[in-house]
Amino acid sequence: MEHLQRFLDLVRHELSCDDARFEFGGRSPEQADSVFAEIPGGWRVVALFAAPLDDPAQPEAKLAALVESFAGVSGLLQVRSPRLATPAANREIDDALAVLAAKADALRAVVIDEDSPVLWGTSEDTPGPEDVEIAMWIGELADSAAAAGVDIVELVGLDEPTLAKRLAKLTPRKLRERLQRKLPVIRELGSHRGPDDWPAHFATCRAIAAVRRAPENHEAIEDDLGWLARDFAGIYHVILVYGGPFSEIGAAGVMLRAVPAIEKLVLSLPPIDPAPKGARVLPFKRV
Repeated sequence: MEHLQRFLDLVRHELSCDDARFEFGGRSPEQADSVFAEIPGGWRVVALFAAPLDDPAQPEAKLAALVESFAGVSGLLQVRSPRLATPAANREIDDALAVLAAKADALRAVVIDEDSPVLWGTSEDTPGPEDVEIAMWIGELADSAAAAGVDIVELVGLDEPTLAKRLAKLTPRKLRERLQRKLPVIRELGSHRGPDDWPAHFATCRAIAAVRRAPENHEAIEDDLGWLARDFAGIYHVILVYGGPFSEIGAAGVMLRAVPAIEKLVLSLPPIDPAPKGARVLPFKRV
């Protein structure tokens, strides 16, 4: 909640508006005294002014730029969005993936598709609010950190002042700024995760990003990351994630036996719940 409140405070400051809030669903605001920007996942941020605007184009553009710059906001809002399927249905898929990961001696197993932000299933004991789009930018950040020789698992556990001090001499500058800006968001999204959970989480995000970039690829083996993917129904991918080299033959055999049951579970999920007809407003106390 702290990062969401800080974002709204920033909106109020940058746009010199009277108030700002998050909304989910419903019709977009049409009042002359407000502007809004869409946020991935069905949310929007609305800035409200004390009087009608003569020219809303400039504040609209500024608000859209803020949303684009603070991509982690959408992830923090996901946990407050309507669920995409019934908990029982999701739990069956998660349980099947947990069995698959255990048999394949993998860090994690997940199911994604090629287009939507939906994470259809995960073997993680307590999944966070991250969807596939959030996992992708986390994975890309982790890839950049690994290429620069930076241990992102260590960094995510640091508070912001310590993080800034640790990264002070890191080059390139752009990576340093991305890490300083996004690691606190990643930490808040994963506030339920302990130190032992982060390696699997970052490896999973890197694997998801890799499969989304090139869904025709079925495996990768690196010193610090390995993954094996198999597709079904044309668009879905089951991914096994490893922390390094793994037995391709062994993993492929376990995957081959598990995919039919996972496919049946995924394809039997109920339709995604439609967005509510009325907008949902997420209030925050101003301090």
